[in-house]
Amino acid sequence: MQIKNSFTLSGLALAMLTLAAPSMADDSQTSAPAYFAPSEVRGQVVYAKDCAACHGENGNGAGPGAGPLDPKPRDFTSGLYKFRSTTYGELPTDADLLRVVNEGVAHSQMPPWKNVLSEQEKVDVIAYIKGFSPDFKDTSSHLDTIVIPEAPPSTPELVQEGRQIYMTMECWACHGVEGKGNGSSAGSLTDNWGNPIRPANFTWEHYKRGNSPEDIYKTINTGLNGTPMISFAGAFLFGGDRQIDSATQTSFSAGEIQGLEAYLKAQPTDAQIGAMPQDQKNQLDQKRKWALVYYLHSLVRSPNVFEWLFTQDMELTH
Repeated sequence: MQIKNSFTLSGLALAMLTLAAPSMADDSQTSAPAYFAPSEVRGQVVYAKDCAACHGENGNGAGPGAGPLDPKPRDFTSGLYKFRSTTYGELPTDADLLRVVNEGVAHSQMPPWKNVLSEQEKVDVIAYIKGFSPDFKDTSSHLDTIVIPEAPPSTPELVQEGRQIYMTMECWACHGVEGKGNGSSAGSLTDNWGNPIRPANFTWEHYKRGNSPEDIYKTINTGLNGTPMISFAGAFLFGGDRQIDSATQTSFSAGEIQGLEAYLKAQPTDAQIGAMPQDQKNQLDQKRKWALVYYLHSLVRSPNVFEWLFTQDMELTH
């Protein structure tokens, strides 16, 4: 039995092969601010030293260390980025890219670089990475970022409604009845490059974007480019006259189906929602979104010893 600390199983193997892993840094270390405008020339030096081993000299995610990695390193040439504050299908902002560089990506071999690279090196390497995709060259396009409204207090009633919404919107088809990433469609999912990709197990302690309700809200609304997780921003104004899918009937207990039927019966119909003033629609939309967020957030738990030791490197679509 092998005991893990900050290394994942495949990450430890890569370190032994001396592929470009960051050196250990003192957590108390602080970086000086970036004094100069971002430079692709300087960024290329940082990229060659710290990034190319996994992401490839040409930024296509096919570096010499990429082979054993799951998930695969990001292909920067595609312009598709999962973790963004922008709307579905859009490019990330520089702040989005900086967050990933700083924090790394949980359940992957992308480590945090916040205490390894200086602020200048970070902005420089981001400028260089953006040069791999022609999409970033259109500076005339405006990036629409989502606004996260003030969250309502979480209550047991709101969490319970989130469970009903989870059932109604059929999130369970991919993520499983109990949110463990084992839904009926989970085994057939692939990303845009044809790599198998597993839905999020919402019970895991660390999500790739982050565990806060605001992080979950952002994922629901932005989606994850390059994956089957689309944006569900416009899917919450369903009417109470919506039919329950037959697969739902067989996947949940009779008691839960009865509860779902009662919930839908108490909701406004499609016609009633259509006749609502816009501010009333917005209130209903936000209430349901936060209900789902709080339900998903309620599923997070600390892993047991077996999970911590042996399932930490599994790809999760979140």
